[in-house]
Amino acid sequence: MTANEQLKNYLLENSDTITEKWLSVRRGEDDSSIYSNHMPQKIVKELIDSNHELIRVIANSLSLEHDKNLETWSSEAGERRARIDIGLTRSISQFNVFRDVLWDCLERFFLENKMEIAEAIKLGRKVDTTLDGIIEGFSASYSAYTVKRMRSQQEMIDELSTPIITITDGVAVLPLIGDIDTHRAKKLMEHSLRESSQKEVNCLIVDLSGVLVVDTMVAQELFKIIDALELTGVEVSLTGMMPELAHSIVTLGIRFDHVKMYNNLMQALKEFGIARME
Repeated sequence: MTANEQLKNYLLENSDTITEKWLSVRRGEDDSSIYSNHMPQKIVKELIDSNHELIRVIANSLSLEHDKNLETWSSEAGERRARIDIGLTRSISQFNVFRDVLWDCLERFFLENKMEIAEAIKLGRKVDTTLDGIIEGFSASYSAYTVKRMRSQQEMIDELSTPIITITDGVAVLPLIGDIDTHRAKKLMEHSLRESSQKEVNCLIVDLSGVLVVDTMVAQELFKIIDALELTGVEVSLTGMMPELAHSIVTLGIRFDHVKMYNNLMQALKEFGIARME
């Protein structure tokens, strides 16, 4: 039996001992962490099962050139931690605790088998390289899920920040609040075209009373949005343009001569025959 096979069997045979030692020294920074010593038994069992699987993956790597289970464990574990908002730094910290416990086991194996120094170093490097690869895969999966979730949240924010509110048949209002950057302008284009079509909007009143700052690129994007809407048969009116915003647009040389302009939203609604009920 080769040294690799001996170590593989040793790790599998001592999986319970390694896991129990890790559980006893894991760093539970606070009671809300899954690594806390006060977690329910169900969560503790999940940690135990996951750690046993990690040890099995490391052990099998000693006899396999490429183990797909390594990538699977890393990917699934990284996503699980990201889903429950366990910080990446905290998770890496637990890997370091596990590495220390694992090396205690390796040292016992080397001593019990009177391993030559060169052979021990070779095996130790193999285990370390495998664990490093697992941590890299874990971090990549964690980051990928975090980015995916952030994009999903941003899309939701974009949808909520560009609501098209139907006032009456064919007439709707799009109130804009806050700064409009290039990203938001592009999302506004997509959302306004889609919503106007779905809600069968013929006249869209864009209320700019909550917008103070527009740069050259955004002003051009706003112009494109109006053009795109009008090409689909939607008549666009602008209302509530603040003096500062009007000055910026004039300075930038952007012209909206073909667009109906109103001082405020109430004036625009009256123009469409929608009066406030007293």
